[in-house]
Amino acid sequence: MVKDRFSNGYALLIGVNENLIPNYALPTVARDAAALHKVLIHPERCAYPAENVRLLTGSDASRAGIRAGLAWLKDRIAGDRSDNATAVLYYSGHGVLNQEDKSYYFLPYDLRAPIVDSLLRAEDMAAEIELVRPRRLLVILDCCHAGGMGIKGDGAFMGTGLARSAAPAEARSVVALMRGQGRAVLSSSTAAESSYVRSDRRMSIFTYHLVEALTGHAQPEGATDVLVSDVMSYVSRQVPRSAREEYNVSQTPVYQVSGENFPVALLMGGRGISKGRPLPDPFVAPAAGPTVNTGGGAYVGGNITAAGDVNLGAKSVGGDEIRGSKYVMSGNFQGAVLNIESHLSNVTQAIVAAPVGDAVQRADLNSLIAALQAEIVAVPPTRAAEAEALAARLERMTAALAEGDTALVGISGAALERAAAPLADVRPGISVVVGQITAAMRRMLD
Repeated sequence: MVKDRFSNGYALLIGVNENLIPNYALPTVARDAAALHKVLIHPERCAYPAENVRLLTGSDASRAGIRAGLAWLKDRIAGDRSDNATAVLYYSGHGVLNQEDKSYYFLPYDLRAPIVDSLLRAEDMAAEIELVRPRRLLVILDCCHAGGMGIKGDGAFMGTGLARSAAPAEARSVVALMRGQGRAVLSSSTAAESSYVRSDRRMSIFTYHLVEALTGHAQPEGATDVLVSDVMSYVSRQVPRSAREEYNVSQTPVYQVSGENFPVALLMGGRGISKGRPLPDPFVAPAAGPTVNTGGGAYVGGNITAAGDVNLGAKSVGGDEIRGSKYVMSGNFQGAVLNIESHLSNVTQAIVAAPVGDAVQRADLNSLIAALQAEIVAVPPTRAAEAEALAARLERMTAALAEGDTALVGISGAALERAAAPLADVRPGISVVVGQITAAMRRMLD
């Protein structure tokens, strides 16, 4: 029998994406929390009842708001008569460690100076969580952000003995060892590492793979539930790989489990993943059902095998059809040409929007981008993939520039230079221009 709801599942999702101290804002956190919320409550994904999940972002993620959320979670679970409740607590935001007594603190929305008076101590939160007392509990902590998600300046921490940090082992174990038949804590990185946003800026690396784990990417064939062990093992494998590929940095999720291995959600609404069925994309919001907007034209569904020309209604397409503007490049880039065009268009827009540097610096940078573009279009067609990868790296670096993120500009600049190096044998000027671009961006941030 296919189950249709994870009826005894409850979740409190806290995303501190804004602060009264503007430099501490974390825009990506709101997108992470919203993506997780959508997946949890969707009937064909995790299938939590919508009334059992609460999302706190913006001003709702204040000290009082977070405590009210914990009280709400306690009340919901107290009203569950099944003795089979599963609770998920997700916190994404800044965390700091008191270097003197090793106490760990979360930073809420209503953060103000003196900063020590407006923090939430992890031990106090753990005590409130213990009062919830579900049978099973999963705590997810994403607390030390970098790559476009970090605190810009540490002025408010000066003289406080506080330092930014992911949740250290002593903070995690307070939750992991609480009474209950199943307890698990998953942290996005070790205390010495940072948590990175994806280079496309759409979601953090950690939450992206967390959503994957909840939607069939981590489960064996035939499974109908998402087990906590599935989540832990999948995220622990995938996050380090993505961090290395994106930025050549280390990000290692840490987890602790006590008691039973327990389900934290239904898998695809309890249906599981059918053999050969494509797995969901974390970036695509799940729809309630199939929707086809043909605009009066034809709709073709199911598996399609076609050779030669394709006719749909009055439209006949033979061979390739490409609409819109295009660059005229040496060789035949085909699909790569459009991707390169898109990357370079985004680069130009990001430079215009950048809040750093002056008009002269931005004009100089645009001139360098034009010079690099001229080099890219002269790359032989056999090296199209490398040219496309170079354009993508440039887009990521300028996105970091637009956010004024010095650390990520440095990381992305190193990645851009690595992407340029293999093309030096066919276009020696590429490495020269790339070096000038990275230097120009760093000067704009000085």
